Amino acid sequence: MIGLAAAAVLATAPGAWANWTSHIHSWTDGETSKTKWADGGYSQILFTGCQAENATKKRVVVKLWDYDALTANDYYGKKTFTACFNSGSSTSSGEWTGLPSEPDFFFEADRIGQGGSCCLLHVGKVNVDTTKADS
Repeated sequence: MIGLAAAAVLATAPGAWANWTSHIHSWTDGETSKTKWADGGYSQILFTGCQAENATKKRVVVKLWDYDALTANDYYGKKTFTACFNSGSSTSSGEWTGLPSEPDFFFEADRIGQGGSCCLLHVGKVNVDTTKADS
């Protein structure tokens, strides 16, 4: 899949069937999570401690996808994260509900800062949570 080699900076996380935690270092627009996860209706993605080098805007758009080897990937919408840029301990989160049971969800970073390839995204902590019990 195009972009996955460049996205190898996302640290390896536990198996695709579990919640996981990692970080992001030096992503530009269009890079995707290397780790995929299984879902049964709900996914939450949390970014804590965001920085965007060379950015005039403090934002990143996070898109949720489901990988499909035979057809185009399925797209489930986007969330704009801004709060995580407030401090190293500030968190932004996005929730997606009503998702199908699939083994290979992933996210994409888009429109980092003002968008394009201007800016490098760093996130101190990335969490993917597939259980709604904590909300």
